[in-house]
Amino acid sequence: MFSFKKFVKSFNYAVRGVIFLLKYEQNARVHAIATILVGIAAYVLEVSRLEAAVLFMAVILVFAIEIINTAIEKTFDLLHPEQHEIIRGVKDAMAGAVLIASIIAIVVASLIFLPNIRNLLAQ
Repeated sequence: MFSFKKFVKSFNYAVRGVIFLLKYEQNARVHAIATILVGIAAYVLEVSRLEAAVLFMAVILVFAIEIINTAIEKTFDLLHPEQHEIIRGVKDAMAGAVLIASIIAIVVASLIFLPNIRNLLAQ
């Protein structure tokens, strides 16, 4: 059965998690600043709604993977604080997932923004 009270609690936990991420994770703050800059650029360059949606999905993908990466890292740090080869490999793989998502977001932003910038400069 649906409980509105439980729903609101879970929403609050999620917001608290995002705040934790932004407060303690430098890379998350970098992603947040990049997201704001992408939003400003999308507005200034007057990208289409579809382009804006694709940009939004690309930057949110980076945030989502960063959140998963942080959760896995913090869990491993708590459960196994000493160095371990397998844990290092998992952490590196998660960092690689964030890197790949970031590269994809940069490619998407370039594909959308560069033609708009070219058109703006040609005027």
